[in-house]
Amino acid sequence: MKLLLIIGLVGVIFGGACAIVASNKGRDVLGWFVLGFLFNLIALIVIAALTPLDKAQAAEGASDKRLPDEEVMGKDERLNRSANLID
Repeated sequence: MKLLLIIGLVGVIFGGACAIVASNKGRDVLGWFVLGFLFNLIALIVIAALTPLDKAQAAEGASDKRLPDEEVMGKDERLNRSANLID
């Protein structure tokens, strides 16, 4: 019983540490918490070795919500496109 408590506590500590490092590097906090909980020191070493995501890379994961050409169009082009759709 005490062994399970110790294993769970170590998992929470490493999961929290991985989540904090992942947050600082702009990565998925919940996913890294789970990886840290399950794989402890290995996950902490991996997230520490990864480079931080810049805003362009982070937005790339969310870009599936918009049309691909909207990323490169300027404001005027988007207005013209929406005006053409209304006509």
